[in-house]
Amino acid sequence: MEKTLKKESSLGLKSYDVLGFSSEEELELEISKLIKIRPEFENNPNLI
Repeated sequence: MEKTLKKESSLGLKSYDVLGFSSEEELELEISKLIKIRPEFENNPNLI
């Protein structure tokens, strides 16, 4: 099975303004919100 790289499917090839953000910092802030550990998991390591 051969993998094919398609530019349309990769966010890494688009600039922040094309993605709808006014700055790279704004994009990074939104990404950090998405990957933040939820409080219920942060406070209880047994749930992970």
